[in-house]
Amino acid sequence: MTSGEIPAAELVGEDVEVVDARVTGVLELPDGPPRALRFTRCRFDRPPVLREAAVRRLEFEDCELPGLDARRMRCRGDLVLAGSSVHGAVELGDAVVGGEVSLRDSRIAMLRAHRLAVGGDLHLAGAVLDGADGVALDGRGMRVGGGVLGEDDVRIGVTATGAVVLADARIGGAVSLRQARLADLVADRARLTGDVDLTEARLRSLCLVGASVGGSLVLGAVEVDEDLVTLDRARVAGHVHLAFALVKSGVRLVDARIGGDLRASRVELRGMSGARARITGDVDLTQARSDSGVLLPGMDVGGRVDLSGAALHDPGGVALDLRDVRVGDELVLSDMAAEGTVDLSGATVRGRVDLRGAHLGARTVALAACRLVTGELRLAVEDAPPGRVDLQYARCASLQDNRFLWDAGGGVELAGFDYLRLEPRLDDRPAVRRRLAQLRRATRRFTPDAYDRLAAVLRSDGQEVDADTVLVEKQRLRYVERARAAGWAGPVVTAWSLLMRALTGYGYRMWRGVVVLVLVALVVFLLW
Repeated sequence: MTSGEIPAAELVGEDVEVVDARVTGVLELPDGPPRALRFTRCRFDRPPVLREAAVRRLEFEDCELPGLDARRMRCRGDLVLAGSSVHGAVELGDAVVGGEVSLRDSRIAMLRAHRLAVGGDLHLAGAVLDGADGVALDGRGMRVGGGVLGEDDVRIGVTATGAVVLADARIGGAVSLRQARLADLVADRARLTGDVDLTEARLRSLCLVGASVGGSLVLGAVEVDEDLVTLDRARVAGHVHLAFALVKSGVRLVDARIGGDLRASRVELRGMSGARARITGDVDLTQARSDSGVLLPGMDVGGRVDLSGAALHDPGGVALDLRDVRVGDELVLSDMAAEGTVDLSGATVRGRVDLRGAHLGARTVALAACRLVTGELRLAVEDAPPGRVDLQYARCASLQDNRFLWDAGGGVELAGFDYLRLEPRLDDRPAVRRRLAQLRRATRRFTPDAYDRLAAVLRSDGQEVDADTVLVEKQRLRYVERARAAGWAGPVVTAWSLLMRALTGYGYRMWRGVVVLVLVALVVFLLW
């Protein structure tokens, strides 16, 4: 049927097809067998009311409507609202659509689709959802058998000036919103079977608290302008991609579970926090930039954690918090610049911990690594840390450092620090002397087990004489401490120390005592 003006009351027969018409009055469908309705380039004076109606197919192409009320409608086929302009709300609450729902290229003031059931896909490519009252798409409890698609063969991207709410939704396919322009995307507790792709999208906030993603969460080059990317308690079966993303308020991963990798190389963010996150694969934060640090205490990672080249800033606070983390492979912090404390306390790293070339800029505690357990510890930092380095009760098989570490402005805490070998080895007497000078300069208080550990390492390499030299130095410093604590009797302790050192080397140079006894015996014999 084609006409210039048609009363809505006349459109109640069998299947209806109207082109280039103005529909006056309220379009309502009486009870009867399901029928197909198709409107092309039509303008409606009043919102069609299809509440609880039964249709085979419903199409509005290039139409203008003041609104659409299709709550609890039953549609066997597709619901198409393409290229159209709807000045009010489209009401699809509790509706059931057996086919797909298409909103391609339409401009809609608001879409209310809570508990909408869709058998196929929800197509949003080119759609503009205005969100007049702050919510552009209310899809709470929505059930979609296919995917939510913001692109097709011709166009890409969807725009929503209000929030897109998919809380408690169930979506059987992918959620593809690449290059979308959204205000807020809220999908708390949603069950999303496929991938969620927001590549190059721009949002105000993204919230997936308690959501489940059956594929990967792709946020590559995404821009989040105001609020957080919140993934607390989210379950992602695949990877989480954040590479090249710009997140002005940061990312939260508290109690999140990621079945693949967390890939966030070159990400720029306000901060990242994620206590007790579990990542089966790797964590890649190479060349990341964070203004409020990266705080991931208690994280469990099956692979490697790589922050090489990262720049983390939180002066006066914690730039990197990896307390009590478990890393199945290695922790790479090489060439990292941290303006704030790097806290590795209680961490367990199966492979190596690599801080070669790292800049540790905190003025209080530059590196906190007490109780750290790792296979190889590389501490050849780029420059002398202005703060303290805490290695108390840390354990490693191999230790590699440089002079900058021992020049730390706040000293180096070594009580209980245990290692099995040094790289490179202290092959000669001058190298051992330099090491002792470094220990004296770096330890602000006498730490005897630091000397015991160094002596044990030298002895395991067959350097018995050098090991004794270290232990002699330990005893000398012990007497210095005793003299300081003895008060007025300090000079007596010092004199006894000098005598013991000269005669026996504190028990490690007994041949000196033997020589003295022989000389005394010879003098007595000659004088007798």
